[in-house]
Amino acid sequence: MKLDENWYVHAPWAQLVCCTEIPEDKLVKFYAISNEVLDESGVTKPPKDNYGNGVIPLSWTISDDKFIKYGVRDYIMKMVGWYMDTILKNGNIQSNLDTIIEGGPHTQWHTRVTDAWVVSQKENDYIPVHTHHNQKESCKISGVLYLKVPEQLEKPSTDTAIKGGKDGQIVFTGMGGADPFSTTVQFNLPPQVGWLYLFPSSLNHQVYPFKGEGERRGISFNIDVISKEQLELIEKFEKGQNETQ
Repeated sequence: MKLDENWYVHAPWAQLVCCTEIPEDKLVKFYAISNEVLDESGVTKPPKDNYGNGVIPLSWTISDDKFIKYGVRDYIMKMVGWYMDTILKNGNIQSNLDTIIEGGPHTQWHTRVTDAWVVSQKENDYIPVHTHHNQKESCKISGVLYLKVPEQLEKPSTDTAIKGGKDGQIVFTGMGGADPFSTTVQFNLPPQVGWLYLFPSSLNHQVYPFKGEGERRGISFNIDVISKEQLELIEKFEKGQNETQ
């Protein structure tokens, strides 16, 4: 992929994590969606799953019509499109996708949100290591958008640090580390309001707890990817089914 004038990078062994700061007007809409979902849940104090000395925050599902209502679904798809363009320019990914997704070679792709949810994290809440690849519905790309971050996470200090960890950070665990000079196994990213992170659904990740007051809130979602050719076959099949009924 081209990073600068006359500077190209190929990272065929990398599971790419891409990030972008979303426009303010879009951030306001996503925050409104999260408020609406939480208000509709009728839960003022979220129930928790106790686990060890901490708790795992529960999540609230976001229906696709909420993204449509607030006019942000196209923006999500646009960012996912950028992610697809990035990985397709990385090494031999295009030929790999032609192999693992039937009907290749492919020239165009269709993406859709399979599920989305709000996560509200308070003091001592954490999310253990997991992937999204084994969800009920097929997904290949996942994302998280941060909407609210406690003040002490924006300006970390030793007083609020949890020993051995990074307060409130998302930690990705990849397949690197074979060459400690140029690769790493873990990659930590701090939550920042208005920042969207996109990554492979198969990538292991976790969220560290934090100490102190405040809420770490975000919207997470999963994206499935199929070729335009597959989509046309599905639509043709569904049309035939409807005509026979």
